[in-house]
Amino acid sequence: MASATDRTFELKYPFEYRGARYEKMTARRPKVRDLRNFIKNVEKDSVNAMEKVLADLMEIDNLVISEIDVEDFGPMKSWFEGFLKSMLGESDES
Repeated sequence: MASATDRTFELKYPFEYRGARYEKMTARRPKVRDLRNFIKNVEKDSVNAMEKVLADLMEIDNLVISEIDVEDFGPMKSWFEGFLKSMLGESDES
């Protein structure tokens, strides 16, 4: 069950993977450990690091994340990056 702090993404391009249908995906808010793991891996492979952190936040296999349509992946990526900006003290006001 999703909590008030979770974020649900309605997929524009639902898909099936290994017999499961994905029409929406819910992510929990990141914790410090999620940010730490992402930062540790981002320089090696930024796309893989983003897939891994989103899979962790959605509590699903990384391979499911790799099946998401790019257009659906964009808002998920932006949502997570918003936490990085706030952690680094960056704002959208420039």
